[in-house]
Amino acid sequence: MNTLPDWKAWGFRALLERFVLLGNYAKRFAAVAALTVLTALVATNAGYAQTNTTGSLAGKVGAGSTVTAVSVDTGYTRSVTASGNGSFVMTSVPPGRYKVTATGQEREVIVEVSLASTSTVNFGDDAIIELEKFEVTGVSFNPIDFSRTESVTVFNAVQLKQLPVARNTTDVALMAPGTVVGDPGFGNLASFGGASVAENAYFVDGFNLSDFRTGTNPMSVPFEAYDQFEVKTGGYSAEFGRSLGGVINATTKTGSNTYKGGFNVYYIPDAGYEDRPNVFYTSQGGTPNSVWNYNGADEYDSLDINVYASGPILKDKLFFYGLYNIRDIQTQNVISSGTRIRHQKLDDPLYLGKLTANVFPGHTVEVTYIKNESNTVNTDTDFNFASKTDQGTNPLNIESTRGGEVKIARYVGSLTDNLTLSAMWGQGENTLSTLSDQDTVPLVIDARAGGAGTLSGSTSLVSKGFDTRESMRLDLTYTFSLLGDHTLRVGYDSENNTSDDETSYSGGIYYRYVTVTPGASLSGGTVPAGVTQAVRDRIYQVLGSFDVESEAYYVEDNWSLMDNRLLLRLGVRNESFTNYNKAGEAFITIDDQIAPRLGASFDLFGDQKTKIYANYGRYHMPVASNTNVRLSGGELYTQDYYVLNGVNADGTPIKGAKIGNTTFFSDGSIPDKDTIVDRGIEPMYQDEIILGVDHALNEDYRIGIRGTYRELQSTMDDMIVDHALTEYAQNTLGLAGADFSGYFHYVLGNPGSGMQTAWDFEDGNGVVPVTLTAEQLGYTEGIRKYAAVELLIEKVWDGKWSAQFSYTWSQNYGNTEGWVLSDNDQDDAGITIQFDTPALQTGSYGYLANDRRHAFKFFGSYALTDELTLGTNLRYTSGRALNKLGWFNDPVVGTAYQSDYYKVSRGAAGRMDWVFENNLSLRYRPAWAQKKLTMQLDIFNVLNLQTVMERVETAEVDLSGTRDATYLLPTSWQTPRRMQLSVGYDF
Repeated sequence: MNTLPDWKAWGFRALLERFVLLGNYAKRFAAVAALTVLTALVATNAGYAQTNTTGSLAGKVGAGSTVTAVSVDTGYTRSVTASGNGSFVMTSVPPGRYKVTATGQEREVIVEVSLASTSTVNFGDDAIIELEKFEVTGVSFNPIDFSRTESVTVFNAVQLKQLPVARNTTDVALMAPGTVVGDPGFGNLASFGGASVAENAYFVDGFNLSDFRTGTNPMSVPFEAYDQFEVKTGGYSAEFGRSLGGVINATTKTGSNTYKGGFNVYYIPDAGYEDRPNVFYTSQGGTPNSVWNYNGADEYDSLDINVYASGPILKDKLFFYGLYNIRDIQTQNVISSGTRIRHQKLDDPLYLGKLTANVFPGHTVEVTYIKNESNTVNTDTDFNFASKTDQGTNPLNIESTRGGEVKIARYVGSLTDNLTLSAMWGQGENTLSTLSDQDTVPLVIDARAGGAGTLSGSTSLVSKGFDTRESMRLDLTYTFSLLGDHTLRVGYDSENNTSDDETSYSGGIYYRYVTVTPGASLSGGTVPAGVTQAVRDRIYQVLGSFDVESEAYYVEDNWSLMDNRLLLRLGVRNESFTNYNKAGEAFITIDDQIAPRLGASFDLFGDQKTKIYANYGRYHMPVASNTNVRLSGGELYTQDYYVLNGVNADGTPIKGAKIGNTTFFSDGSIPDKDTIVDRGIEPMYQDEIILGVDHALNEDYRIGIRGTYRELQSTMDDMIVDHALTEYAQNTLGLAGADFSGYFHYVLGNPGSGMQTAWDFEDGNGVVPVTLTAEQLGYTEGIRKYAAVELLIEKVWDGKWSAQFSYTWSQNYGNTEGWVLSDNDQDDAGITIQFDTPALQTGSYGYLANDRRHAFKFFGSYALTDELTLGTNLRYTSGRALNKLGWFNDPVVGTAYQSDYYKVSRGAAGRMDWVFENNLSLRYRPAWAQKKLTMQLDIFNVLNLQTVMERVETAEVDLSGTRDATYLLPTSWQTPRRMQLSVGYDF
């Protein structure tokens, strides 16, 4: 297993090889490019398009005029010639401020180009306006971007510094309409448009940082290094794929012709961090009001220091940007039912370096390196609950390593006035390891009533994981006029992803002591008379290296008609992917996933004030590498029950008679690829429709309304087929008495459909093809629907204040959440228990985990004086639906799935309370320090509200229906009030 970075891969020779490889792929575009050039009947036009790391400039001047844009900061220069009707467009322009001139025009205009948007150049009398938004005079700005048909919100670093926003991408995304906070079990990530939190895509400088294993751990970037964020909540173009939720597309800062440097310090002291409330049992062993979760010993202290510098190496030619991020985060909390206390420490630095070269006019090369490895060390010791003191005895050290390094090389070039090319190569390495000093000791947990919790071993899986992504893309943009103005884009991208995995329980086995009822059914057997205590033991092991290959082509034409009043976006994306088992055999291949991306934008009155827009899109999701590991990796996963006759001094069990049968979830062998995947499997995909109206009241205010409907058309999941194989053997093959129950044979397919698989019926014919009908399988179709209406009011910064208010009404319902399952915090992307047996679908249709009916959001800043700025960031969101889960004697698997069944319809067990996130900031930039010094106070959750974010949803302890004493007890709360103090100085 590869655990060390390949330093040689970052040499200049290797980098050149990567660009040669990109060049080979570029040959695929030769025919398309030639055809595009031949169709150009007229010169450049006013079409609109941009890549995911650049923007565009567009406008109208005299016919045949030469328009030149020069970067105020770097000297980067582009020139184009206007068409016969005077329209012009510059595509693939790096974000920043530009001085724009045109022959025949006496004045120059300063225009800000933002990420993935089109800035309109206006040479009219109203071009010279005061907008301190960019702290320059004459910046052209329009609050409505008529070049967009998608749902998107753009934030920049300057804006975010004026707002009380936690320093992570999720909190930035949660300010956008259409996003809600997801389950705490997955880190409170953002859910976009009803999709699970694992179905988003994260891009930085054009490189995909998404987690291709489970979707819940995107690679991190030092927050101070971010320059702009583009939060796409729907309707995104054919350039983007591998996402059903949303896209967070960001760029990092670059150097300029001015030497700059500085530092800042962000400190969250424990003294300003309030405690969460304690949780009490309603009853426990006959003792009411005993503490279940004690939070009185919680501590949190965070120090974040950034040192940065940038400037020219060669003026107008070569620039650098560098950042070093020092971190020291220390926390403490009581665990294991009050018997242990955990001390956590993270102090690894992060750093980022970037070189940008204007190799010659219109051509830029950018190289970025990010080091983001984090080692979190947990030290668990004994805790005396009576005296509320840390005993410091029996220490257990657990170290979790995440992250690694990211390398990105990017080229953007203007080949002619109307032809641009961009290319990107990137590699990301992500370590996913959890190790402890008790990894050789069996894990023992006492879960009996009044039990002592963890007795020995580590509660974390012993895990050595390493993920590597290598990706490349090419994008070609050509503008021409033919029955209107066109911006035609064609592109190709590919990813080669590898997951190395070695995982097991601590000590190779997990013992769990449980309370049982005499005479109850358990694991296909019966609990003996007089027995009230049992031990469940589980063995789990997996080892291997697994590859996933993905590639996509797209074509998109942005067609401008009616003198630029009507914009049609006509795009299509074709994706394919292949997943390999640890023997290197392809066990899933899905090609030709055709995804139309269609949009329209119309300037209703021709005055650039009212935009009507619509979108239809289809979006596909690949198979996560977690599926390779779990389904095709030779996983060993067994479960047994025994009578518990006592406990040894080391905490391990004294076993009595075995109860029932051994449950084989998987037997450790690499399965025949034809036996684990439906040969006719369809990809997981979703359709989306968006209709909206935006109206600019003036150059400062805009209002909007948008409707969104999303429907999952097909899902993939693993399903047990034992019962269907038994019926097939008996009724189709005539094998009387054949019984394959208890095999726990899972096949990846489309729930609700039939499947083509293979099986050895032990009749001497070996593995033979099998076609199972939907009726034989008994699974319902995967359903997920999302409907929403969004209202928006926005006031742009005018030097005094800015604000945005949004309200979203939405419904999210069906019988599958998607890639993950919040009900039990399962992040087995694509193979959760949602469709493991038909009985698990009983009652599964209802409101899903990310259904939050109402969401009010408000953020803004107000300049109290020239030196003081007040910021606010508010979210008021209705609570999520609750479930009631319990035991069921499943006709397919017996009691193996224990308490994972819906006892009432999904989401029908009530609702949690509304959540009010209330944050304030006060920023001070004194004139006496030339506004180079910044001091700021951020208070998050000013009112110190303690709203419950998650509750125990398991209602029963066994088949008898005995109520679980923890049912509906809180497990997670809104983060309590905390103060963040910061100071910074820019040189």
